[in-house]
Amino acid sequence: MTDRALPRDEATRELLRTTALRMKDRVGELSERVMARLHTEAPGFVDHVDDPDWSLDGFATMITMHLDRLVAPERDADAARYLREAGRRQAGQGMPLELLTHVFAVGGAVVWQELVDTVAAHRPGDIPLMVRIAPRMWGFRERTAAILADAYRATLGEGVAGDGRRAARVLDALLDGRTDSLGVRAAAQALGVPGDGRFVVAVTSVRASVCGTPGDDAFPVGVGSRVLRVPRGVGEVLVVLLGDRSPGALAALLGAVPGLRAGVSPVVHGLAGLHRALTLAELALPACSRDGEVALWEERMPAVVAAADRQLADELAERVLGPLRGLPDEERESLLGTFATWMGCDGSPRAAAARLGCHRNTVLNRLRRLELLTGRRLTHPRELVDLALAVDALRSAGAA
Repeated sequence: MTDRALPRDEATRELLRTTALRMKDRVGELSERVMARLHTEAPGFVDHVDDPDWSLDGFATMITMHLDRLVAPERDADAARYLREAGRRQAGQGMPLELLTHVFAVGGAVVWQELVDTVAAHRPGDIPLMVRIAPRMWGFRERTAAILADAYRATLGEGVAGDGRRAARVLDALLDGRTDSLGVRAAAQALGVPGDGRFVVAVTSVRASVCGTPGDDAFPVGVGSRVLRVPRGVGEVLVVLLGDRSPGALAALLGAVPGLRAGVSPVVHGLAGLHRALTLAELALPACSRDGEVALWEERMPAVVAAADRQLADELAERVLGPLRGLPDEERESLLGTFATWMGCDGSPRAAAARLGCHRNTVLNRLRRLELLTGRRLTHPRELVDLALAVDALRSAGAA
């Protein structure tokens, strides 16, 4: 920001100066307007209402900064200093950058509207001058956003990796999709990982403190792996820098943890993909039907689709598997379990029998009975898909 940002002719300067001085008596009222607008326009603002910066006194400081610059353009450096301090402070507090710039944009908009209204009320003949001032005020808004963003991103890159709470806030912002491409670069530095690395996201049903979710030391040294984690609900989210490993390697580690269920995303390239990866991992988690099961998105897409809409999944299960409802529980579970095992063995009755500890003919007899009860033939692809989706839907409903 420089003096060139303001109109140079004396009449315009005088209009801005006198109007801003007149408005200083209404700073409290303007602060209330800013707060009211933010509560209406920015749902995420409610998470930061306890921050002193966003109290009425804090907003009064912001508005006074705007007005002081109009009264005395030479105080532009003071305004820039205030903005840099705000950007750095809010990066440390974890406020999303988009919300931070919106807060200041609302403050500037309230000041501008009051400028226009005050000139209209007290010096209506000078309204044409406001048209000349408008582009300069818009430029001030853009420079305000730039100063805030530069300070915010610089703060993310200054030793945040050594501060667990700050690192968790950075990771939360990435997972929620609240960081732009420039912010991703700063976040990569803050987290100590390459911004363009191979990542996978896992969502677990319980936290590490309960059952011992694997950490960095679970991966062989030298493959470039790293595990970052943040708690979410009763479980946690693991962001894993895979190095040269596959999602299956993480799934094997998670599957060995007693009492744990997990959904694992496909590989994403770069931190900017973490938000999408989290969504897919969250969708995969309900496909787990028992403790100790890990659902890889890429291997369980049909089950994930079946579980994504609970009502639709229930309707599908009832339509296909309704005839099994009258069977004794043990028989019903035997038929469904045999089918699931047979599917897991690539349709091999012999392999399924070995896994179940029974004779091959027993497997074939159970599958034929399932065909008769449901009216779905395992040799017809479409009918097999119906049956597989219905079984997945029923299993996921039982796990929910």
